[in-house]
Order: sequence, then C-alpha cells, then structure tokens
Amino acid sequence: MIVRISASAVPESSLNDYLAHVERNEIPHYEGASGLVSVWLLERRFVAYVEVMTISLWRSEEALNEFVEKRRVDLASSGDRGIQLEPWIYQLVMSRGSTLRDSDC
Repeated sequence: MIVRISASAVPESSLNDYLAHVERNEIPHYEGASGLVSVWLLERRFVAYVEVMTISLWRSEEALNEFVEKRRVDLASSGDRGIQLEPWIYQLVMSRGSTLRDSDC
C-alpha cells in the first residue's frame, strides 16, 4: 500500500470557500479513482493561514501514478487555490486498528 500526503496553505479568510471547493471538486476525483483505499482531509491552523492536508491510501504505486497524471491535467486549469506544498509519498509498512470505547470519543 502507498500513502500520499499533499497539503495547501490557505488564508484563514478563504478557508470555507476552499473546503467547499475541495469537497465539491477534489474529493469526488479521489473517490472515483481506481485503486483508492481511503482519503482523509485534515486541517491545522497557524497564524493567519490554515494548512489543509489530504492523506490518501492506495493499493499500488501504479494506481497512485495514474491518479496523479489525470489530476495534473485537470489542475493546470483550475486557478489559484492557495499555496500548494510538495506532496510526499510513503510505502505503508504497518497499520493497526483500535477499538474506541464510547467514553473515548
């Protein structure tokens, strides 16, 4: 399995519009991609910006590469959407689940 982490820094004043854009336009591309296992969207506030991070889990590097190539063409014409940070790609070595109790949430 392959993990891809990508992030953007967005002005705090634009966060709601940016998140709406991601939910409406980006996440459906992930969901429709062959080989996607799961995708998460996280945010972290700092100063006047918010880092919005997308973590995706893929069945193979080939599936990820196919997704990235298709998105590269689409994103070239999408306009300015914050400061795009360089994505990172990792090989998943181990994953463990846990059982949360109601009192843990």
